Amino acid sequence: MTEFLSKHADLIGILIMPLTYGFVGWFTNWVALKMTFYPIKFWGIPPYLGWQGIIPRKAHKMASRSVDVITGRLIKIEEIFDKVDPAMIEKELKPMLKPVIRDLAKDIVDQIRPGLWPAVPDFVKNQIYAETEKQIPGAIKSIILGIRKNVYQFFDLKGMVLKKLSGDNVVLVVELFQTVGGPEFRFIEKSGLYFGLLLGLVQMFVWLMFPIWWTLPIQGIIVGYLTNWLALEMIFRPFYETKYFFFFKYQGIFLKRQAAVSEAYSKFVATKILNSRNILEEILYGRAADEVFALMQKAVIRAFENTTQMAHPILTITVGSEKYLEIREEIVKRMSAVAPKSIDKIEKYVENAIDIEETMASRMKALPPEEFESILRSAFQEDELLLILIGALLGAAVGLGQAFYMLAFPG
Repeated sequence: MTEFLSKHADLIGILIMPLTYGFVGWFTNWVALKMTFYPIKFWGIPPYLGWQGIIPRKAHKMASRSVDVITGRLIKIEEIFDKVDPAMIEKELKPMLKPVIRDLAKDIVDQIRPGLWPAVPDFVKNQIYAETEKQIPGAIKSIILGIRKNVYQFFDLKGMVLKKLSGDNVVLVVELFQTVGGPEFRFIEKSGLYFGLLLGLVQMFVWLMFPIWWTLPIQGIIVGYLTNWLALEMIFRPFYETKYFFFFKYQGIFLKRQAAVSEAYSKFVATKILNSRNILEEILYGRAADEVFALMQKAVIRAFENTTQMAHPILTITVGSEKYLEIREEIVKRMSAVAPKSIDKIEKYVENAIDIEETMASRMKALPPEEFESILRSAFQEDELLLILIGALLGAAVGLGQAFYMLAFPG
C-alpha cells in the first residue's frame, strides 16, 4: 500500500484537488463568517495589530442604521405614544409616585433652605404632601401628553436603541444579525464547499494540461476569491425572481425569505430593544423625573405661600443647577427602587397597546427588495472586499502547499 501511494503520489495529488479546494472554499467562508462576528472585543495589540469582529467593531454605526430603518420605514415614534391612554398609565403609576414624593419632600426643603424642615409645622408638611399628591394625576398625564406633542424633544428613541445595542450591549447586535440572517450565513459556509469542489474539478483538468507549479497558488487565489464572492452574490442578487436558461428560477436567498425575516427581525426588536419595559423606564427615569421635581417644587412653595411666617425664606431662594441635579438623581434613585412593581402592572398593557412587533413586521414585508437587503447586508457591506480578499489569501496559501506537494512528487 505504501509502495502504491509512493509510486502514484502525483496522481493522488491531482485526484484530491477537488477535495482540497472543497475544503478551501468551506474554510475560507467559515473564517470570513467568524471574522464578521468575533471576537466581540478587540484581540491583539491595539490599535492596529489584532482583530475585532466587523459587527462588534462597527456596532454603533450599525445600530444607527438600524434606528434609521426602524424609525424611517417601519414605525413612527408618534405611533408608540398615540396608542397609550394617559388615564391608564396614571392609574397604575400614582401608587408608585406617592411614597417617592413623601420621602423627597424633606430633601427638597433641605436643599432650598438647610435646617428648615424640622421647624416646619406638621400642618404645613401635610399641606405639602396633599398639594403634591393632588398634582400627581395631572403630572402623569402631562408627561404622556407632553411626549405626544413633542415626542422628538422628550423621548430619545435613537439614543435608547443605541444604548441597547452598543457599549457593553454590543453582543446584542451580533445576536440580532445572527437571528435575522442565520440561514444565509449557513448557506455561505456550505456553498464554499460546493463551489470549491466544482472549481477543484476545473483545476484538476487545468493541471493535466498545464502542470506548472506556480499556477496552483494562482488558482488557489481564484477559488478563495470566487467562493466568497459567489456566496454573497447569491444571497442578495437578483432582487427579483429571474429565469435562467429558460427554466431555472432564482432570487437572492435573503430576499426570498423577506416574510420570515420580517417576522424574526420585528420580534427581536420588539422583545429585546423596543419592548414596553425599556420604553417605560426611559420615560420614568427621564422626562418623568423632571416632572416629579417640578410638581414637588411647586407644592413646597405653594404650601409655604399659605404660611406668612415662612413664605419669605422659601420663596427668595431658588434651586441652582447643581442642587437640581442632586435632587433629580435622588428622584430617579427612589423611583428606580419602586418602579419595577408598577412597571410590571402596566407593561403588558403598553405592549398590547403599541403592538410594535405586528406594525413593524407588516411594513417590513412591504419594503421593496432594494431597501430590504440593507437590513442584513449592512452587517458586512463596507468590509465585503476585505473578507473576499482574506478568502483569496487563504486560497493562495493552500495552493502554495499543493505546489510544494507536486514538486516533491513529480510525475
